[in-house]
Amino acid sequence: MIRPKYVIEFLSENMRKTGNPLGIGNEKINTWWKEADIKNEGEWFFFTGMLYQLTPYIETVTGYLEKIENSGLQTLLVLSRYVPIPFSILGMITPKDSRNEADRILRSIHSLLVKSGIDVYYLPELDFYSGILLYDFGDDDGFREHARFVAEKLSEAGVEKIVTPDPHTTYALRKLYPEYTGKRFEVKSYIELIYGLKGRNREEFVIHDPCYYGRYLEISDRIREVLDSAGIGYRDVEYSKRMTNCCGGPIEALSPKISKEIAKLRLEELGNSGIITFCPICLANLRRAGGNAVDFALVVGDENR
Repeated sequence: MIRPKYVIEFLSENMRKTGNPLGIGNEKINTWWKEADIKNEGEWFFFTGMLYQLTPYIETVTGYLEKIENSGLQTLLVLSRYVPIPFSILGMITPKDSRNEADRILRSIHSLLVKSGIDVYYLPELDFYSGILLYDFGDDDGFREHARFVAEKLSEAGVEKIVTPDPHTTYALRKLYPEYTGKRFEVKSYIELIYGLKGRNREEFVIHDPCYYGRYLEISDRIREVLDSAGIGYRDVEYSKRMTNCCGGPIEALSPKISKEIAKLRLEELGNSGIITFCPICLANLRRAGGNAVDFALVVGDENR
């Protein structure tokens, strides 16, 4: 296992310097919108929270952490606080297909919102990482500081309604920001807003409910309503909805090997005939363990262009 102290200090220092846990400037990774037909004003602000954009790079870093886990080389994390990995190198070793897929997912979510009649807009300068990993790893002070910064920026811009693409960002803004910042926004996952979709039921998927959607936000039934309305076949496993089991995230930063074993246990429950996910962390972890997983937004989005 990687020493938790090293991981928390690495994440916290990067957050203070750049606003995201890997120390990468948002302008370098947030490119999905450049090929999308976006509006700069409307009713619902599409706040991506940067998690989809960051996940391909997190996977790259996780691969290297797995190699140094339980070795003295993990002290390199301490040095990386002061000499971060240049984006030119991280970008070169992170698969382009993974980065492109993350952008496709975000464009698909945006398109689904538009097709559902949602008056959605986007301003890249108001889109930030939510800070959720700091909360997950127990850095409450760091999370509070970052959340206050983000909430203040959104409030100053007059943002009142926010639509999000993933469970971690949704939970952070809906549940944690009011507690840690005193500011409240109306926050919805895109899954709660989209409707009137179509599908051809070409394949039956197994649903993997993300923990935040299943246990804490309790929108698993809405997920199934959307799949039903789109005509997409699915089946549940024994441990689903509020009783869903973990994909292994986000502990991959502490122990990639244990995280992978947890994901393998989940795959034994899900099978491997086609798993539909709703979270970039779940998608990455299940795939890393050998799972045949696909993001919901691409399954539905490909049939609603």
